[in-house]
Amino acid sequence: MKARLNEMFWKLAVALGLIEPPRMQPIPVRAPREQDHRRR
Repeated sequence: MKARLNEMFWKLAVALGLIEPPRMQPIPVRAPREQDHRRR
């Protein structure tokens, strides 16, 4: 119950602009190398 109230309060604060919404961090993806392609 307490966790649910905290979540509702947090969502309300974000909606009112009191708190910045979290931003997704880009996940680094390794580019395939030509050497790896030749080995297979």
